[in-house]
Amino acid sequence: MATSIRRRTGRKAALHLAMYVLCLLSAYGLGFYSRNFLVEFAKALDPTVEFKLLQTKKRSSSSLPERWESYSFDQIYDHYECKAQAEDKSKPIPSLAQWLFLRKQYKEFVDDTITFDDPIPPTMGYSYDDSHNTPPFYAKLDPERGRGLYASRNIKRLEVVHHWSGHDVTFPDAYAFRQFVFSLPKRMACDVVDWAWSRKLSGSETGPEVICLSINIASLMNSGDKPGEVNVSINSSTSDSFFATRDIRKDEEILTHFVRT
Repeated sequence: MATSIRRRTGRKAALHLAMYVLCLLSAYGLGFYSRNFLVEFAKALDPTVEFKLLQTKKRSSSSLPERWESYSFDQIYDHYECKAQAEDKSKPIPSLAQWLFLRKQYKEFVDDTITFDDPIPPTMGYSYDDSHNTPPFYAKLDPERGRGLYASRNIKRLEVVHHWSGHDVTFPDAYAFRQFVFSLPKRMACDVVDWAWSRKLSGSETGPEVICLSINIASLMNSGDKPGEVNVSINSSTSDSFFATRDIRKDEEILTHFVRT
């Protein structure tokens, strides 16, 4: 009996420890606290735990390719040899730590004023509405198709499946995008090149296109290649939403049509 109680107590303590470590890492990833503050806070909570945060290695200018400032998407793709990763159907769905790292790098290299304060974690998408419900999809790794998004419930034709505006980041120019990409490890850089797209901002049909990126599971939406596969689409070049083009069954993969120019 005493042994059973000790085990339950131990598991409970371990769960609490894991929860506060996750909260600390999330707070650091969002830029709320300094590295030293988090370490001291962890020690205060439990002096017996050795808590260390990995130092982020900044890429030195000598490790950047020559004339990286003018690299195109294709040149970045070739530089990191991304083809093999793109064809790898076993690559895992990004973890919370990886999404938070991408957000931290965006804040450091692109826009230090941005705040990622959505209560929905990027592993679940984003706040789909004012009540902070998640969008009607979830991420799944399929052994044949690889990473993708799947309907978490039945979705009616013309229903909004995914919002762009307010949940995605943009880059003021191509130089900022290159700075961001070249601050990342190889596999993350390949993912970003694969996920990023350009579009005209809402209400700016004649304006310039900007580079956009979803730093959450929405980036895992795949393109339908066969006739009839596509089930979500935008209705204009400046649309902020993907609409269901037909009824979508629960657990059916959500597919759109991407065109890279």
